[in-house]
Amino acid sequence: MRLGQARGAVTRQDRSSQLHRDREAAPKLRTMFPVVEQLHVELSFEGGGAATPVPQSYVLHPPARAYFSFPCPYADCDGRFELTAAVQAAVQAPSLRTEGALECAGSRVSDFRSKPLCRLRVHFTIKVVCAPPH
Repeated sequence: MRLGQARGAVTRQDRSSQLHRDREAAPKLRTMFPVVEQLHVELSFEGGGAATPVPQSYVLHPPARAYFSFPCPYADCDGRFELTAAVQAAVQAPSLRTEGALECAGSRVSDFRSKPLCRLRVHFTIKVVCAPPH
């Protein structure tokens, strides 16, 4: 008798592989935003259940990939937070900063019959440090 894999196992691995491929295909930060010296992304979460994920913080430098799609921190969720437009707005803003909030539209696997919406909210702050003009 052959046992199959758990229903969510392949999907999680596929999502992880796709995330890795997407990140590797993204241009370098220095190519997308030549004047940016550092990009700070801060994420804090609320809602989504009893175990709210801890805040996350990222600092990107010119050689980093300009990839701004962050997977939902819940391992059983298939959602992503797309922050590309927010990063572009921060780079173009006179203050070189933007803030906002998004709700995860992904689904969580709670059992084999249902996949409730995640609804985890992320509050983000994006700060840009530009190289001094020559």
